[in-house]
Amino acid sequence: MGFFATIFVIWGLVFSMFAPFAGGGLAALGVCAFAWGPTGALVWFVVHRAGQREKLHRAMLDAAGVSQGTGFDHSEDGTGIALNRSKRMVVLLADGAYQGYDYEQIRDWAIQAQKAGTVVPAFGVANGIAAAGASARMAREAKANTGLFLTVKDLERPQWRVAMKEPMVRARWMELLRQEINEGGAAA
Repeated sequence: MGFFATIFVIWGLVFSMFAPFAGGGLAALGVCAFAWGPTGALVWFVVHRAGQREKLHRAMLDAAGVSQGTGFDHSEDGTGIALNRSKRMVVLLADGAYQGYDYEQIRDWAIQAQKAGTVVPAFGVANGIAAAGASARMAREAKANTGLFLTVKDLERPQWRVAMKEPMVRARWMELLRQEINEGGAAA
């Protein structure tokens, strides 16, 4: 998203320079719309997607019977987890869908963290663009391989990933799952 934001802002700045040379108010307005339209569309897309993710997270919490902000739910990058201690159920959210599992259906869980490398460009614009693309791809792959991974007793979807960038958040959820599932609810 950052790459497109940068490109669209540069696009807007470059084409905004032509607005004073447009032949009147309506033409100048058209040039500005052409210049800043992609940036506006990107902002709308980001805000709309965040709203959709929040709505889906609330639906997941309702299905789980968990109140938001109690410490037994987490939502990040369109993924989520909620833990209903009284029903002994874990509800997972990813890829626009959520599913609940009893504690007995949770087979395994683990945290993973991966850091992206960077490609140092050689001389030239083409090499710089290729290096930026390779670095962006490695960052996407590292992000996809970082988080809390749960294996469940489900033939349709046996593995779930919950995005968790912060190491302390991952460690907290590991301990919470250990106490709840392994030790039968010793968490306070």
